[in-house]
Amino acid sequence: MEALIDTEAEAYRLAQSLYNLRRKRDSALGPRRIFGEPAWDILLDLYIASKRGMEIQVSSVCIEAGVPSTTILRWIARLEKEGLLYRKADRGDARRRFVRLTDEGHAVMRRVLRAIGPIG
Repeated sequence: MEALIDTEAEAYRLAQSLYNLRRKRDSALGPRRIFGEPAWDILLDLYIASKRGMEIQVSSVCIEAGVPSTTILRWIARLEKEGLLYRKADRGDARRRFVRLTDEGHAVMRRVLRAIGPIG
């Protein structure tokens, strides 16, 4: 009998691994910022957050990516235009906005993570 594979759980584990590996790589480089893939960092961060049932603020995305906020805001706008994410105002604090993957954003991440396959 074939074992059933939970593809959503596997994609989530892969996304976490990729995210952690990028942070380890960046940490090992110290202050040098010679690698940069802000769009991928944003999509990974949002995918992982959605699987954890967490909300991510725009300001948190800026901090986690480790690049200037202007760069991240440009990428958020581009990914929003591409239909991969959207921003939503916080009902409790008008100054705060959350960013989330759209259904298409989730579908793209699942496709990419399946294409990458397991690490190791």
